[in-house]
Amino acid sequence: MTTDKITASTASKKLTSVHNKLTKTKDGMLVLGHHEWVLVLSGTKHISAYVDPESSTSRVGVKDLVEFERDGDNWVKFIFQGKQYEYPVEAWSKADDKTRLPMVLLRTKLGDRNDEVEYQLIDGGHGVVLGENFMRDIAVQNSQRKYIQPRAK
Repeated sequence: MTTDKITASTASKKLTSVHNKLTKTKDGMLVLGHHEWVLVLSGTKHISAYVDPESSTSRVGVKDLVEFERDGDNWVKFIFQGKQYEYPVEAWSKADDKTRLPMVLLRTKLGDRNDEVEYQLIDGGHGVVLGENFMRDIAVQNSQRKYIQPRAK
């Protein structure tokens, strides 16, 4: 993050405008680095997300994940960035160790995108991973760079 501040403060206006042009491909797809700033849920604190096109699903680390039933449907509650949330389970997936993991739709802002993205919740995990399910049809990755997209508002 310190490098980004130094680059931003020393970059010329010309360099900044060239950088902004490289945030999308000619056909309008986002260009993502290996890390990008995202807002997840209704958060106001940007999170550095790891971009992993090799992972089929996006993942988010949460605390105190609890499954429960509401009106006959599966729900989960969890803590993310110090706030408690409750969401319906969209599907279940299996971890490598055969543990059953809930999949939920979470509002995600990245650059000029504002989408609901299906995430696998990892209890006790850390961070956010944007997988192929996020990138499909909207983004390509330039793994040589990071933080290509501007911070979402």
